[in-house]
Amino acid sequence: TIPIVSRSNKWVVDEVTVENNDGGLINSAVVKRNKIVEERLGVKIENTLVDGNNYAISDLIRNQAQTDHLYDIFVNSVYSTIMYTAENHFANLKELQYLDLSRPYWSQGFNEAASIGDKQYFVTGAASLSTYRFIFVTFFNSDMFKTIPEIPSLYDTVNAHQWTIDYQMEIASKFWKDMDDNPLTSEGDICGLVSNANEISVDPYWSACNVRILERDENGDYTFDNFDAQKLQNVAEKVLQLFYGHGNASYDYKHYGNDAEQDDIRNMFAAGNAAMATLRIMALESAVMRDMKDEYGVVPMPKYDEAQKDYGTLLHDQFTVLSIPKTALDDRRDRISAVMEALCYTSYNIVRPAYYDVALRSKLVSDPAEMLDLLFSKVYIDAGVIYTGPLSGFHDQFRQLMGQKSNRVMSTYQKKARSTRSALQKNIVQKLQKLYDSGNA
Repeated sequence: TIPIVSRSNKWVVDEVTVENNDGGLINSAVVKRNKIVEERLGVKIENTLVDGNNYAISDLIRNQAQTDHLYDIFVNSVYSTIMYTAENHFANLKELQYLDLSRPYWSQGFNEAASIGDKQYFVTGAASLSTYRFIFVTFFNSDMFKTIPEIPSLYDTVNAHQWTIDYQMEIASKFWKDMDDNPLTSEGDICGLVSNANEISVDPYWSACNVRILERDENGDYTFDNFDAQKLQNVAEKVLQLFYGHGNASYDYKHYGNDAEQDDIRNMFAAGNAAMATLRIMALESAVMRDMKDEYGVVPMPKYDEAQKDYGTLLHDQFTVLSIPKTALDDRRDRISAVMEALCYTSYNIVRPAYYDVALRSKLVSDPAEMLDLLFSKVYIDAGVIYTGPLSGFHDQFRQLMGQKSNRVMSTYQKKARSTRSALQKNIVQKLQKLYDSGNA
């Protein structure tokens, strides 16, 4: 038996096992995957679902280090797990016989962000549906776009590398219609863009506009030296203009807990009251999107400008990572690693097609295949985002400033950069180096 523990949250509850197989594409694929892995390796997968906040499983990890070994694999959000790396609770995955992290079914972007020399304690990839679900994209209403002939196909605009924040701003203003005689935009009006300025909907502009927080230096160590506060200031000006600076073209939902505003954004878009919306791709799975009367599509987040080479998008920091606790005995670790490898490999061949090729392309949205390929290939995982806890929420401040309609980004982040450099050294670099030098890493 391979005991696993994972979250019971709505969007990740089906990543490891399925309690009630309703015959749906995703559930059936997960059940099939697990059966293949169990029969191939002669094991029984036993998953315990844990309720509670983001740190419920993190607490189990830390408690298990002091008590009996209960779980072989921890499956948890990166945000609430990676911050405990230096506490020496996890096995080095790179030294395990049956894990080959170079394979395409493991996220190479995550490997690059999370590896520490020849050590790595967490992985993600096809075994985690959240690595697909939690990608930020721009939804657009195809039928509404067709009513304005001078606006070309958004797919053509993307392929011509002309999909920028400035262009989104330009076309958003063309859709607004007052439906209630209120001079201010309300939920019942037709707007160009619906989003959320003071929560997660502004996060993807970091990656979309190629603003990096942490990168690697010539020695492979994390560095904050390349952070560009001036570039972020410029991005902020564009975002503020997009949300507030062009009349009534945009509608901004306020945050009120547990990402509830994301449902409001999705529902307003599905009702046909917005030409565009910023959402995670998992919104496609909702009933309101399946029942939407208008045709719609998805494209990447807009670039900073046309000179920027590639599109980029953010993977929300609640995506799932897998780890093996150090309490797992040496003679079990190879068996556990074989199960992890088989789960990810088989997911890549069975679960990923069910979600990506079948569910997205055929059932929920009729997009050109290459556009979905583009979306999934342009995810940028910034170590400064996944280590946001030890860095005192460096990127979170951007949300607050945008929600306050403030352009004090330059001064705020120049000041915050000093404490972030200190936090990087104290909370990440020094702790990881100490762990590495101890031989316990």
